[in-house]
Amino acid sequence: MMIISCPSCDKKFDVDVSLIPKEGRLLQCGSCSHQWFYKPQSKINIPKEVVELKNEVIQENEITNSVEEKKVEKPKKEKIKEKEYKERPNKINFLNILIVAIISFAALILIIETFKFQISNFIPDIDFYLSSLYESLKDIYLFFKDLLK
Repeated sequence: MMIISCPSCDKKFDVDVSLIPKEGRLLQCGSCSHQWFYKPQSKINIPKEVVELKNEVIQENEITNSVEEKKVEKPKKEKIKEKEYKERPNKINFLNILIVAIISFAALILIIETFKFQISNFIPDIDFYLSSLYESLKDIYLFFKDLLK
């Protein structure tokens, strides 16, 4: 497994090494849908002394940065990301909303039908209302069926 990060949103992914050939391949971020060509880099063996020296330098930099408070600007990548976000069109369309509304309505009817006896304590004529609803749904179904013929 290797960790690959999206150059657009910096989201990190665990990817199996066998899925990416040596010559590279096109990848797409599952979070922001950004596509880029990724080519694996060769692994370089770094001596332990260099790694320890690097860690010491990092610790010294952290100490000096914590002492000196500097105002840091956002990297250019984040500024571009904000601009792209503002320019993206709204991808919610009417068909998606209609499907969700129909499924939600059917789920509500199933819940009411399941707890009909308990609901009848609060709404005494629940059977009448449900039968009227079912008849109305049948009428709507027949209307669309005739409309399509």
